[in-house]
Amino acid sequence: MAYNTHICGLYYLVPGQRRPERKYLPQLSLSANTKIVSSTSRTTLTQTFVNPRSEVIPELRYTFPLYDGVSVVGFVCTINGERVIRGVVKERAEARKTYQAAIDRGETAGLLEQLPAASDVFTTTVGNVPANATLKVEISYLGELKQDAEVDGIRFTIPTGIAPRYGNYPGELLSSPVDTKGGISIVVDVEMPDGSNVKNVQSPSHPISVTLGNTSAGAASGADMSLQKASATLALSTTELGNDFILQVVATNTGNPIAVLEQHPTLDNHRALMATLVPKFNLPSAKPEIVFLCDRSGSMEGSNMKHLKTALHLFLKSLPVGVKFNICSFGSSHEFLFGNKSQTYDQSSLEKASRYVDGFSANFGGTDIYRPMEDVISRRYADMDLEVFLLTDGEIWDQRELFELLNKKVAESKGKIRVFTLGIGSDVSHALVEGVAAASNGFSQSVGDNEKMNTKVVRMLKASLMPHVNDYTLEVKYANDVPNNATDEDFEIVEKVMDGMTIDVREVEKEEAPKKPTSLFDEAADPDVEMLDSSLNASAGGKYSHVPPVSEPKFLQAPFLIPALFPFNRTTVYLLLSPETAQKQPKSVILRGTSSHGPVELEIPVTVLAEKSETIHQLAARKAVKELEEGRGWIYHAKDGAGALLKDQYPGRFSDMVEREAVRLGVTYQVGGKWCSFVAVEDGQNPDDLPARPPTPESRPEGSRVSGRGFGTPYSSTLSSFTRNRSLPSRKTATYSAAPPPPPPPAPRRGGAMLMSCSPVLSPSTHSVEDDSDDDMGFGLMDDGPAVPVSGATQAMQMQASAASHYPENDSDDAEGFGLFDDGPSVPEPEVGNKWGCVLMDDGGDDGYGAEKRKPAVRGDDVLSSLVGLQAFDGAWRWDELVLVLPMLGLDNEEGGKGVVLAKKAAADGLGGASDVFATALVLAFLEGVMADRQEEWEMLADKARLWLEVALVDRREMRSVDAFCGEVKALWEREQVVGGW
Repeated sequence: MAYNTHICGLYYLVPGQRRPERKYLPQLSLSANTKIVSSTSRTTLTQTFVNPRSEVIPELRYTFPLYDGVSVVGFVCTINGERVIRGVVKERAEARKTYQAAIDRGETAGLLEQLPAASDVFTTTVGNVPANATLKVEISYLGELKQDAEVDGIRFTIPTGIAPRYGNYPGELLSSPVDTKGGISIVVDVEMPDGSNVKNVQSPSHPISVTLGNTSAGAASGADMSLQKASATLALSTTELGNDFILQVVATNTGNPIAVLEQHPTLDNHRALMATLVPKFNLPSAKPEIVFLCDRSGSMEGSNMKHLKTALHLFLKSLPVGVKFNICSFGSSHEFLFGNKSQTYDQSSLEKASRYVDGFSANFGGTDIYRPMEDVISRRYADMDLEVFLLTDGEIWDQRELFELLNKKVAESKGKIRVFTLGIGSDVSHALVEGVAAASNGFSQSVGDNEKMNTKVVRMLKASLMPHVNDYTLEVKYANDVPNNATDEDFEIVEKVMDGMTIDVREVEKEEAPKKPTSLFDEAADPDVEMLDSSLNASAGGKYSHVPPVSEPKFLQAPFLIPALFPFNRTTVYLLLSPETAQKQPKSVILRGTSSHGPVELEIPVTVLAEKSETIHQLAARKAVKELEEGRGWIYHAKDGAGALLKDQYPGRFSDMVEREAVRLGVTYQVGGKWCSFVAVEDGQNPDDLPARPPTPESRPEGSRVSGRGFGTPYSSTLSSFTRNRSLPSRKTATYSAAPPPPPPPAPRRGGAMLMSCSPVLSPSTHSVEDDSDDDMGFGLMDDGPAVPVSGATQAMQMQASAASHYPENDSDDAEGFGLFDDGPSVPEPEVGNKWGCVLMDDGGDDGYGAEKRKPAVRGDDVLSSLVGLQAFDGAWRWDELVLVLPMLGLDNEEGGKGVVLAKKAAADGLGGASDVFATALVLAFLEGVMADRQEEWEMLADKARLWLEVALVDRREMRSVDAFCGEVKALWEREQVVGGW
């Protein structure tokens, strides 16, 4: 018996004296099989349990995380290897109704739902589990893989923890005893298309066994070796991974532009197109306002805070001259380094910022991102682009209001605001970091506990300096079928996607027979009985009977607004082509945009899959549904024939239009989501025979249920073998970090997911969320949430009274942050003799270096971190400061040592000797020689140094160029044979 913090299993509740007791079914096996094909993945998680009881279990629950944005396309439960219940997607309320009806009939049934407040957490419910039965639960899902900027490869993640997020979680996640019977088996097979060879497969999170040249199935069958194949295996004797499982695949040409067309196997004349690329282009950099929004809540304690400080120091030192910047620390409250407005990046502001970051700790209590984000945007300079860097572990539950804020503010600014998110730690909420970036035209990256991050940081900063392009459009060019003597240009058909946004909206006039009058005094009527809503007691279609019908768009593009394109970041755009589109074979797609430096354009040839499939349809549908869930998507821009926006024409019913469209997509293409769930009943009762799906427009064929099989190949016939595989869930408890418990702040004006007096009570001993709900894991089918003890308000008030000890000290008069005229938080002055950006103070060791010893604080564990700390704002390295770390460069700094000798020879050769010019050239020579393999990390620092050196050489009346001067310094270094030369 082991007490785990990441629980992965089925449980049921048995009555107890004070509250129901949770019992877990013994686990027999747990496996996750994934197949990666180019930049997409199909995973099947399989978990087998046994009911040891000699009686039926009324209901089992199972809560688990999946990576944000995946398309759940299959849910199957097999009982005793014979009886199979297979899931079908239905509208959420209708799925619950179908499930309950099967339970009431005494049948075994299952329900798979997404938590409304967190798109990356799902709950499975299985009812009427037979006595002594063996259960095998299989959940299949598709994923679109991210580009990992650190390795220039694709990144696959299996999340294992439901992090202890700040806010009101609908239920309870606590450490519980789990009877660990088996371990975990993870197999990931990789197949790349023709022209792309696998170079490396690695995991920064777990030790794995890697086979290059074949997949696991191919190796077992003796298949021929291929450079396009690989396999990775993880086998653990425990059911607990501990943290997210991350796999990085580096292969050639994975970023090349590709467009693929897929024909649906069951929906006539329905096609889906996927275009994906990792852009490569250069535009002159801009000089925006940059604000770093830094999470200092209690959950950032330990390695997360270390990662944040390292990233922030590198950000600060890599900023170009000419930008304005600020730092905002947030938790339960927030504060700005420079008070009301961002300041110009210069030596003074950099020094103050560096000292401020050195003093960071996880002492801001809970996590409220909404209010600081709102404040950052409200303080921006209206005449400049705003680039926000959100550095967080993302541990909050309610994310919708934050997304709505960003949707609104980005639209109001006409695209002048972008947010880049860096998810830090092993329990990052991918739904948050991905959702924030998607809502604000930025992009996100994640870094685990054992991962490198410098390259990611620098590339994200480069992206923020790129000019804004906000009008990307997509066109579909069709192949012509004209005589040979005609020219292509004369007969090409090009359809603009946005032209398909005018839709048919009409009020339905129902011809109904005259209704019998209702008596105003009916003796049989009982006014105390709750009035029934006929629309909710009918099928799911009745739920939307009051909403005007909306026709299916000719093209459905997801994401509807093509996001900004950045090098090192994968961009994928999907099109769902309705039967109304030209029934010709697409020849290419054309991506266009305009920037301040002129138009941008790319034409991508289309590859048509030989086999019909539904994978691209399901990926496209899920992305479209995800946008609707986050307050964006095509219907927000849809217009009727008169050019009026639907959201303006039907303000009271528009939210129902959004939900109905999400349900239409989910049911048609069989993908789960916030408003759609998988319901599974025994094969003897087909779910499609029960009250059915909501009505679809007349152009939509009825009965088009998708089977979830098959994955056609975008690139070669080998991809058609993309089969279902397995994946693994797991879960982390809601105990808070070891930091002081967050004080309950005042109720927020809106959003932010704040802990308030009406929230579940925080236990002072464990900081866990407690409630007296009968459902320990989440809401029951009819549950309104956890019951809140009356004493909760009293305890919250007591905690608030002691909040001062948990808040950082500052001189603000504003309890929520700085007032309009505050100067920002108190920042320690530099130690005596410290004239540079690197703080000369205790670096965390027991000996404590003071200013008199003049030992720079080493930020990080290598020489590059120290050089970053020593570089001055203008880009130079000062000789009298560099001499202190010469041993890290392989140069003794004692009298007669190599460093001193080298400086004397440099003076004799006219290279400046013991001067700042020589020091700067020396560091550049060291970086370009010894640290050439880490160029991505230091190249922005080097660019600033070269600019400074160019001016300094002119001041010295040097005739040599920067390259020539640095070349002579390098040659001198090699002649002296220090560091072995290059």
